[in-house]
Amino acid sequence: MSLGFCRRLMLVISLVSLPSLLWAAGPERVSLPPTISDRVALTVTRADQSKRDFTVAQIESLGVYRLTTKTFWPKDDGTYEGVLLADFLKEAGLEKLPKIQVTALDGYSVSIPREDWTRWPVLLATRRDGAPLSVRNKGPLRLIFPMALDRELSVRSMGTHWAWMIRSISPAAK
Repeated sequence: MSLGFCRRLMLVISLVSLPSLLWAAGPERVSLPPTISDRVALTVTRADQSKRDFTVAQIESLGVYRLTTKTFWPKDDGTYEGVLLADFLKEAGLEKLPKIQVTALDGYSVSIPREDWTRWPVLLATRRDGAPLSVRNKGPLRLIFPMALDRELSVRSMGTHWAWMIRSISPAAK
């Protein structure tokens, strides 16, 4: 092969790889204008059955991160902002549980093992492209996994963990 052909081939490979690099980064800490709403977005039930309500503003006060990722639903690929699930669960007193139960407004419920929020920087998303999530766009809260960080997150069965329209989090049954 000629040197010119090899250089062109390397350029094509790097240009093809560039978009995938944009998807491969983990969450980055960002500063966004605060959400102004005193409406309860999430109810947490602790192991002792006590409950605590959170507004989006309270959730975001833990520190907002941005994550650009692919999803199992191409229309949902994009950039999301929110807090790390691990940080939120620590604030809510649920971080040491072996698993949590996440329940959506439409009744969907999924058990999320502790390994998910300790192994990967899972986002409890409150915004997409800086705009607050609403029920129309699968809000007010969504779980977003950084698919490009680990091939295991691309396994189809992981799609069940991508809960949206989240209304409550509680200890999961053992």
